[in-house]
Amino acid sequence: MLYLTRPYDYWSKRGIQGPKPVPFFGNLLQLLTTPQPLQEINWCNKYGKIYGHYIGKTPILNILEPEVIRNILVKDFHLFADRYHIRSASDTVVSKTLFHMNGDQWKRLRAIVSPTFSSGKMRKMFPRIRECLADLLEQLDGYAVSGRPVDVKDMYENYTMDVIATCAFATKTNVYKGDISPFVINARKAFSSINIADFATLIPAFIKRWLGMAITKKIQFFIDSTKHILQIRRDSPNSKHNDFIQILMDAVIDNEGGSSREDQDANEAHYVNEGEEELAIERKTLKIKVTENKLTENEILAQAFMFFLAGYETSATTLSFLSYELAMAPDIQQRLYDEIVANLDENTGEMDYDKLATLPYLDAVVSETLRMHSPAQRMPRVCSVEYALGDTGVVIPAGQNIDIPIYALHHCPEFYPEPFKFDPDRFLGENKRKVKPYTYLPFGAGPRNCIGMRFSLLEIKLGLAHIMKRYRFTTCPSTDRPIQYKRMLRIGAPQRMILGIEKRYL
Repeated sequence: MLYLTRPYDYWSKRGIQGPKPVPFFGNLLQLLTTPQPLQEINWCNKYGKIYGHYIGKTPILNILEPEVIRNILVKDFHLFADRYHIRSASDTVVSKTLFHMNGDQWKRLRAIVSPTFSSGKMRKMFPRIRECLADLLEQLDGYAVSGRPVDVKDMYENYTMDVIATCAFATKTNVYKGDISPFVINARKAFSSINIADFATLIPAFIKRWLGMAITKKIQFFIDSTKHILQIRRDSPNSKHNDFIQILMDAVIDNEGGSSREDQDANEAHYVNEGEEELAIERKTLKIKVTENKLTENEILAQAFMFFLAGYETSATTLSFLSYELAMAPDIQQRLYDEIVANLDENTGEMDYDKLATLPYLDAVVSETLRMHSPAQRMPRVCSVEYALGDTGVVIPAGQNIDIPIYALHHCPEFYPEPFKFDPDRFLGENKRKVKPYTYLPFGAGPRNCIGMRFSLLEIKLGLAHIMKRYRFTTCPSTDRPIQYKRMLRIGAPQRMILGIEKRYL
């Protein structure tokens, strides 16, 4: 009864505005009727760039002030290094992912895993991704030649599944054929429900079990398959594979606090607001002495699981939104096509690794898509000490949960005029330099930014470049206007993404 009647005066006592809560639920009911990212835009417009809301009885502070965001994610990262979890992961493997780890355990894990996603490692993955892309193009060709509309969402999910299985586990999926591997079938079953299960941490574990939403059994096939791969490789130590599982098995911590950044990574720095200060703080954070300098089996299983989860739907969804926006804006699509064909290798007609990262309009199109349709829609943090939020006059206690609402930040008209308009020119030349720091966070910022950013961008840009070279996307009678989303707490993947497709003849 105390829980139900508890007064929700936590924020009002601190002079912080926010939506009125309902006993027991807090503001959760409002998030069930309107997807949280859209509700966060409403709340920001009504209550300002710092406001409070409640999930159940838990008070959450929301911050959209760029300078305060910088302090939290970078300058004072050591005070905000941990993520909060309203419900902890119930599975022992899931609990060991980078997403769920905190404190020195997270630092050790991040230091070991970071080099896995260096530019040098990505270069080695490039041919594997291109092989997967060839299978996708063959499928798209059938639609383009016949004039049939295509659900690009399904096509891209097949592509990203193939890429992840190939690059992570050296496994061929046969995803476009009738004899799809059991690995793919079970992975799809598991990951199709994860976003509304353990990773939607608002729901208590006993309710998820009652609703049949618990994921432990659904990921067991995936875990067992990965364990089998690990055992085979341990039994044959002289047989090395060029995939992420092998890299994780061989990974050893760099006790000197080295960074996995390389010179060419400057082309991608804006995705994580990366500069000298950010790099210095990352090096300092990851300079950690440990006794256990290699990953345990469960830690390898956890990172493989996280890689599959993060890379399967998110990259496919981004490519789907990209294709949709290009179909809706033929002039932008033509401009992108012109840049791509002007930069293909003269001998092979293909896009090489180094050139791919230097195409300004391709990068602008991807950047704008990630602004409008960011897969990461908020960043949770918890404060470890009593802390004053810059010059705002707000002081928060130790243990305070904080959210940075990325979707609302990306759609704030103060930072992005006409925020719902697709305009890649925002990220070109002088306009790109004018983007206010820490208002663009598709992969986060600071030492805890998205570790798989380079892989995701490579998969997306390579796919888009070769698709644009061969095909033109158009709208058709079956194209949804506006986009119809899967019904979730967040704005998730589209239910479908049906477009017309025409073959280009060079």
